Amino acid sequence: MVTLLLWATTDVGPKRYMESTEELRSSLRTRLHSRLGDAADSILRMVDSGAGKDALALAVACQVIFGTDDDAVHDAAAIRLEKYHSDKTLSKAVGRILGETAVDAIVDLDRREDPRIAQSHLERADKLVDDLQCEEYSHRNQLSRAAYEERLKQFATCIQNAVASPSDDSIETCEKAQQYIAVHRIGKQRRNADQVSRTEMAVRLIRWLNHPLPETSSFGDQSTAYVKELSFVDWAREAICRGDSITELSNAYVKLNECVSQRQRDYAKAFAGGLADWSDVGSTDIGVFGVEHVLEHFVAKVVAQKNRALMIVLDGMSWAVCHELLEDIREDHWFESTLSDDARIPQPVIATVPSETRFSRTTLMSGELTEGSASTESRNFKQNDALLNVSNKTKPPVLFHKKELTDGARGPVSEELSKAILDEKQAIVGVVINAVDDRLANAQQIVDRWTINRINPLGGLLRLARDSGRVVVLASDHGHVWHQTDASHEPDTEGSRWRQDDGKPIDGETIIAGQRVVPADKIIVPWSEAIHYKRKQHGYHGGATPQEMVCPLVILTDKSSAYSGLTECAYPKPEWWSPAPIASPAEVAPVIRVTIPSGTPTLFDQLASEPEDTKQNASEVPSEIDVKPVSSGWIDSLLQSQAYKDQKAKIRRHPPADETVRASLEALASNGEIMTPVAFANAANVPVARLDGMIAKLQRLLNVDGFEIITMDRNENRVQLNVSKLQRQFDIE
Repeated sequence: MVTLLLWATTDVGPKRYMESTEELRSSLRTRLHSRLGDAADSILRMVDSGAGKDALALAVACQVIFGTDDDAVHDAAAIRLEKYHSDKTLSKAVGRILGETAVDAIVDLDRREDPRIAQSHLERADKLVDDLQCEEYSHRNQLSRAAYEERLKQFATCIQNAVASPSDDSIETCEKAQQYIAVHRIGKQRRNADQVSRTEMAVRLIRWLNHPLPETSSFGDQSTAYVKELSFVDWAREAICRGDSITELSNAYVKLNECVSQRQRDYAKAFAGGLADWSDVGSTDIGVFGVEHVLEHFVAKVVAQKNRALMIVLDGMSWAVCHELLEDIREDHWFESTLSDDARIPQPVIATVPSETRFSRTTLMSGELTEGSASTESRNFKQNDALLNVSNKTKPPVLFHKKELTDGARGPVSEELSKAILDEKQAIVGVVINAVDDRLANAQQIVDRWTINRINPLGGLLRLARDSGRVVVLASDHGHVWHQTDASHEPDTEGSRWRQDDGKPIDGETIIAGQRVVPADKIIVPWSEAIHYKRKQHGYHGGATPQEMVCPLVILTDKSSAYSGLTECAYPKPEWWSPAPIASPAEVAPVIRVTIPSGTPTLFDQLASEPEDTKQNASEVPSEIDVKPVSSGWIDSLLQSQAYKDQKAKIRRHPPADETVRASLEALASNGEIMTPVAFANAANVPVARLDGMIAKLQRLLNVDGFEIITMDRNENRVQLNVSKLQRQFDIE
């Protein structure tokens, strides 16, 4: 069919066809109709009408006129289409077949060297849609850019409506509109991946606006909530703040960002209050680590487990940037790991106050609260007691900065750095990369996607780490906030986001005091993103927002190497990041019909008024009741089985209690074997913060021999149980 459709658009084929005898044309039509159906006959009718050149464009227009699935037919346009169809009616079924054939034909043309061929047909299709007066349905076109942009405009309207009135219905409308964009031919093209990704981020933010904020009771809770949820909001925000070429959509993103920013402002204010209290009482909350503790509690402990470490510090990397970068790092077959036995992610790391490089990075690389420069960091890193205690006496820790990373290199990494990483006696190598921090000061016209290749020489470092079997500790000294168009500033201050305490903080600022305030006893820092000091930049750091203060720290391992003392973990995405999962219908338990003879007749039986000839002895009248089998019997069988007990005995440390296993299996089994992570945690009576660790324990216990009996997918926002696999694997009924 595709060949026939494309043939109709050529010069030679249709010309020879029209010059043939009526008998030959009739024979050809009959043969094609018998092989290809009514759609082939319709294509020849277009040729007969002199519209062969427009056959492909008309097939595309059929998508608009006839639609798909439950779409209504544009009857008036269908009538106007008849002039291109030998004045004959084109049925809905044939019109839809032609529309589907057009998709395959354009795919064929897209493979050719000259993209203008496909484009010319699609531009003609857009013109025909206007001529046929059905442009209000133009979004049905699955192929042309004009139709794609119409879908983007419809999506913009959905976003505006959802911002004005958030609800489950408005969220669902946005989700459908976003999918409508993603399935379009233009939306599938690689060069439009960023634009489609922004629409997905926008839908996530709409879901978040309709989702409750996490409840927190301490600064540690606030910081953990930021890592696990609010940082994802910042990731999505940064995407939509890049704007869009479609004016309507760009305007919708502005409105959405305003609404999200207002909600985040309340959280940022509470976070700054928690930070001030935590600093004032001596920074003793056990739920977080300061950057000064990273060398001792993470890097040294990794090496103490008989591993070698490569510490990569991305100066200025926020959690929003880190989440995006981790997507690419995972594609390179690296996995997040933890020192915790129960697979919990590391506790949040907090920058110094102010969160400036000369304070926070120097503190991070020194292992103590201090300030300084790169030379200070190199000296203190090499002399750090915690690192020296786990290093070879002849190979103390070594740290590389800036030009030292690439000087004299024929490849991505300098020879000296490469030798250090590959040296089996060199337990600890540190590297500082300034790509993110440098980006804050300039290049506002550049749109970034944070990937391995975007950050030089990260790719080369990861390859060397893999080749040498090193654990990678990916860290940051502080995050950042981007410039806001409505930002206010005061030029005469010490830093871009902090100033000396004058006792007069304005709205959006707070006073921080305590030992972790490095330059003075106390200073004033803004918790609002809309305040900066000194000159305008692309972004700023030094303030008290969670974006600036909560520093990423991720331990990365590669499956091709052997490590000790580390457990694979996952940084879970929040519930609103993905649409709610659609549960498969639970299997209906079979109904067992049980016949029970009734006993001695009661007074009411005797008063029954059946005719005498139909009465029977009551004791002979059977009655039937429906009994549903108890579905939890297989859980009892599992817990009592020898296979289960043997598997549990193999888990040396902290296997899950039988009560936990029972509660988890009952929760999933009673909900169609699939639940959202949050719903599962609530049903199984497990704190959400410990869910990942608990799932990991259940998997070690139940996922025997690689069978996926219980799984959790944060991308799809689901926890799932396969009861039939479990019963087969443990040989229970």
